[in-house]
Amino acid sequence: MTQQPVEDTGTVPGEVPALEDFDPYNDAFRADPYPHYERIRALGGPAYWDYLDSYVVSGHADATALLADPRMRLEPPDPVAELMATVVPESLRSMSRTLLFTDPPDHTRLRGLTRRPFASPRLGGVLADARSLADSILADGLRRGRLEVVDELAFPVSLQAIGDLLGVPRADLPKLRAWGQAMSPAADIPAAPSSIDSAVAAYEAFDDYFAHLARVRAESPGDDLFSSLVRAHLDGALSRSELHANAALVFISGHETLVAFTASAVLSFLRNPAQLALLREHPELAAAATEEVMRYESPLQLATAGGGRWTAEELEIGGRTLPAGVRVLTFIGAANRDPAVYEDPDRFDITRAGARHLALGHGLHYCLGAALAKQQGTLLLDALARWPARLASEAVEAPEWLPLFMQRRLARLPVTVTAA
Repeated sequence: MTQQPVEDTGTVPGEVPALEDFDPYNDAFRADPYPHYERIRALGGPAYWDYLDSYVVSGHADATALLADPRMRLEPPDPVAELMATVVPESLRSMSRTLLFTDPPDHTRLRGLTRRPFASPRLGGVLADARSLADSILADGLRRGRLEVVDELAFPVSLQAIGDLLGVPRADLPKLRAWGQAMSPAADIPAAPSSIDSAVAAYEAFDDYFAHLARVRAESPGDDLFSSLVRAHLDGALSRSELHANAALVFISGHETLVAFTASAVLSFLRNPAQLALLREHPELAAAATEEVMRYESPLQLATAGGGRWTAEELEIGGRTLPAGVRVLTFIGAANRDPAVYEDPDRFDITRAGARHLALGHGLHYCLGAALAKQQGTLLLDALARWPARLASEAVEAPEWLPLFMQRRLARLPVTVTAA
């Protein structure tokens, strides 16, 4: 595959250029961020973004190298950590002890304790129940002649799946959803100031909830993920705050990615009806289509919520030297549209073959639930392929995206449904 020409930026080789006129916090950017990402990639390597006092990486090769580099750390340098301790509310600091924000050896310990249930035989039943729910929702949408994809399909299926795996009673899912949604804006970069109070209240609710559930599971354990974590806590391998924070993390990240994926998948097929026809003719393409949706509209546009990664020492990325102790943001959404790796990257093509996308990360911090996310995506697209319905939506040309930079997720996607 040939590299597209890069414009002359006037940057001296090895010199890090400034990222200018970049504003990802407006509706125009959210509607179509990809031309902006193309301009950043054209800088030919890492750039410096003064708004967040951070370096940014946007090319696929640079992003892959950075995400796998052990010299990149999730935990910030001590002076930064000390400053954050003075401005981040105490309850939210508990989230810093999760998989998302820790380095080895803590990350190794937490990942080992958490990942086993994601490969348990129980997962088959969780996915079968999720497929049954999806089929029921789609059938009901066909009967009614309408379906709101986000609230009526994406959330119910993804919440039930992660709730069942975690061991959360289904009756509790609505309130846990509300708490999770209250925390999401606070994980953006930068966090919206107006979101902090709501996020604090939501995390405190999670903390109380999982404290109660831990007592229940200590007396009556199950074969779910939370029971496994409770056993680790009782054995001294996991602190109380780690137990609650990692349970909250698994719940939030375990459904938000699939909500974003589901809505973006339907939107992408509405915008590319020939690809939907191809999927319906060949449902066996559902797994490949899942990979393409994740590449094409990556649910997470940045690696690592809220904080990016930090250089533990001076290092070279893309021929440019980054100092020690600085923050680096990896633009996943840009890397997954890199023409150096993907031919015609702005084309949605469910038969695409090529390099693995970075939507679920790479390296040591590759998404713990990646296999589950892909299996859920595949079952949803297989259900869509076998759904005897024609879809249309007035929202296709100007859909409503959530006002977040880190996440790329539709706020709503109403469709009209008629029998095929």
